[in-house]
Amino acid sequence: MGSEQNLLFAVVFLSSLLLSTHAITDAPSPSPSSSQIFSTETNILTIKSNTVNTLFKPSSEILDFCKDTENPTLCSETIAPFMQDMFDPIKALEIEMEATLNQSMKVSNIISEALTNPNTDRRARGALDICKSQYKSIAQTVKDAVELLNQQNVVDAYYKFSSVISDQSTCEDAFVESRGVTIPFADDSLGVFQLGGNCLAIMDSMVNNRNRYFLV
Repeated sequence: MGSEQNLLFAVVFLSSLLLSTHAITDAPSPSPSSSQIFSTETNILTIKSNTVNTLFKPSSEILDFCKDTENPTLCSETIAPFMQDMFDPIKALEIEMEATLNQSMKVSNIISEALTNPNTDRRARGALDICKSQYKSIAQTVKDAVELLNQQNVVDAYYKFSSVISDQSTCEDAFVESRGVTIPFADDSLGVFQLGGNCLAIMDSMVNNRNRYFLV
């Protein structure tokens, strides 16, 4: 039950970020620990109960960190609630990767529900089957990339993670090629693309020494 509640909140939290570009707070609260960010039970983005109804204003460091990503606003507002203390670029990257995982799990649930719904257009079922496979791959890829990041192997994490975008595109292409149907989770798919793109941009900067936070 606890895992389901965590997943539900994380989905609502990320959905609000995808729909809004403003996150404001009057007073910052302590950031969740890294163990709360990466739950061993659910492997999704989680948050303390005392911050459930609070959104945080991103710091100047977070804004600078996210400025060259696919969606800088989404990047900064995803990271900010979990980093109100000292800025840590590795932790920030992990948060964004976990957000990508969480968003992909949301899409997977939508796909599963559509496949089990007898009212789903039969013309869409082939595309949904393809998407089910692609999003299963996305979830595993992100988990593997996080493990590589935890091993300080950013180069392999970067190349591993790059398949997230191609898998997401394969799913969308399946609907483009299915006549008479449209993708029923277009906005959520865009969320995966933008969050995943944010992660790739950050790792690309890290690997190619273009992000000052990673220069040694």
